[in-house]
Amino acid sequence: MSNANGQAYAFMAVTPILPGAESALLEHLAALPTGEASPLARMGSTHFARWLVLDDLVYEGPPQERDTLQSSYLFFVSNFDGDLDPYLEAMLEHMPAEAEALWSCCVGFPGIEDRASFKAYLRHNQLNTTFFVSAYPDATVDDVRRNLALRQRVSNFAIAAQGLDSSSLRQAWDQEFAQAGA
Repeated sequence: MSNANGQAYAFMAVTPILPGAESALLEHLAALPTGEASPLARMGSTHFARWLVLDDLVYEGPPQERDTLQSSYLFFVSNFDGDLDPYLEAMLEHMPAEAEALWSCCVGFPGIEDRASFKAYLRHNQLNTTFFVSAYPDATVDDVRRNLALRQRVSNFAIAAQGLDSSSLRQAWDQEFAQAGA
């Protein structure tokens, strides 16, 4: 499957935006919190995600032929743990208001009340990836967070342990890591 690499999945949906709804959509996107407060972070399995509004194609001059889009499009791209169906279920569970606000600006959006219709809508607008590379194909978001926390602990230890003699260093290491089961 081209959308998967190890346990990681790459999803992209492209949905046409309703005429006149671009401003409302951009306002919704701008109001979304970022970082740990992001609605996608609440889901717990998102490695990376982004919404993008594409108004038109870029014209770079001859020999390119000028081409224009018939409408603006909302791109949603996400890399996450596991399979698509549980991810879409988690989206409905953890960020229903945001999903409703964003995709209600798009053509054909069925709403979120009927979960099967919502998932079918996004699957219908899905573009398959032809070459998905995940930095950590077998590591979940929880694995990455645990490893980052351990890296921070080791860095903090290295800074604090500067200048210790070998015996004291070994004792400090054992006290910090060996006994903690790190």
